[in-house]
Formats: sequence, structure tokens, C-alpha cells
Amino acid sequence: MKLKGKTVIITGSTMGIGKAIAYRLGMEGANIVINGRNAETLSATADYFMNQGFEVTAFQGDVTNPESCSALVKLALERYGRIDILINNVGVGARGFVENTNPEVFRYIINSNVLGAVYPTLEAMPQIKLNKGSVIFISSLAGFRGIPNSAPYCMSKMALTSFAESLKVETADAGIHVGIVYVGMTKNGPDKKVLNADGSWIKLQQHDSIFVDSPEDTAHAVLEAIKHRSFKTIVGIKGKLYYWLQMLAPWFVEYTFRRRMSTIMEAQK
Repeated sequence: MKLKGKTVIITGSTMGIGKAIAYRLGMEGANIVINGRNAETLSATADYFMNQGFEVTAFQGDVTNPESCSALVKLALERYGRIDILINNVGVGARGFVENTNPEVFRYIINSNVLGAVYPTLEAMPQIKLNKGSVIFISSLAGFRGIPNSAPYCMSKMALTSFAESLKVETADAGIHVGIVYVGMTKNGPDKKVLNADGSWIKLQQHDSIFVDSPEDTAHAVLEAIKHRSFKTIVGIKGKLYYWLQMLAPWFVEYTFRRRMSTIMEAQK
């Protein structure tokens, strides 16, 4: 599939995985519509892409708001006249045990990670259907199994799988490609934050080892999923090993998590 001249909307694309995806698709010659809530970061990202020679349009807005999603789609159509691909990348992490978690954390995570993918999809679907394009969801290995200390995040990523599966069947005859990409442990930027159990924002621990994927690894996986119109894609060798271990020996995965509980509890003191 040639992406030159195609219009791609990437939500949450001013840093990390979203920015890497936008860069990779820009290199392919796509018209990229980037999105973020912070005006300063969004402007800096747009300037960076324009300096690379990319065709880019920036939209400031919160995709957990249906009206904002409508405005996002309207801007893309006004600028490029078509929408071919939507990449639902917005996502927020959470830390803390269930019994200690403020109910507002669950609400925020579901709004961001689930509704923040549903609303843009609903708005963009007519155009994507018209162009037989793609809807991509960026999920996580946490969507395969509930992980201790991350229940709100896990449940949101599992919800994306069921939504994508339903959408895939419903739109198959319309020629729409639905894909979901499962991301493993990824190298974070220094400013990456997650929600703590009490609702405060904390900096995410930096991941930096040979077992950690880069944002560019995910961007490559997304590009391949689009070109081959794949449904489920798992990023990295470690991610694939984890998937098959969970499928073949779920008892061992649970045993491993239970062994780590004391370490997690100690770290939270």
C-alpha cells in the first residue's frame, strides 16, 4: 500500500510513540494530522515535522470530548479533502493496587484510553469507509492479562481489544481495515507521567535495556500493519514470547506476578 498523499490522523502525537509514528508516516509521504492538548508542545512538534519537509497540520484538542473529535476530523477534511487512516494512540498509564485507588483514576483512565479511541473512530468512520482505509488502535501487552499494580490501565487496554474485534466484523464488508498493535515495555521520554493511585501525577520509571523496545520499533510495526492490513500485531520478540507464554502457560505468568508482589509493595512504601 502506497501512503504518499494519504491523510493520516494520529492522536496523542506530540511525544513518544505517537510522535515516532507520525514521523515514520511522514517519511512515507503521508499528510499527517497531529494532535495534542498542550499548545506549546504541539507547535514545537509541528515545526519539527515541517522542518523535515513533511506535510503536517496540527490540531489542539482533547479527544475524550466528542465535539473536539468532530473539529479534528473537520480540520483534516478542510486541509486535505480526505481521511484515509486514523491511529488511536492516546493513552495514560496508572499505578497502584485496586483497594488504594481513587475512583476518579478509573474514570480518567477509561475516558482517556477507551473513549479517547472510540470518539475519534466514530467521527472518522464515514471518510475511512469511503476510502476503504484503516483504523489502528495502539494497545499494550497489558491487554492480554491483568497485571498487579496497573488494574485501571489493563482493563482499558483489554477494552480496546473487544472494541477492535467488534469493529472488524461489523466493517469487513465495507472494506475497512481494523488493526490493533500491542506494545511492550518501551523506552520513555524524560517527561512521561502516569496516574498514581491517589490521582496525582508521577514520573514513569525510565526503561532502558536491551529488552526494551523503542518508539521507532512501534512505528515500524504500525507501518507494517497498515501496509499488510494486519489485524493483531505484537511489537518485539519479548512481546511475542510473553503472548505465547500467556496463551500456553497462564499459570506460570500468574505465579511470576505473585512472586513479584512483595517487591512491588516494598517499592510503594
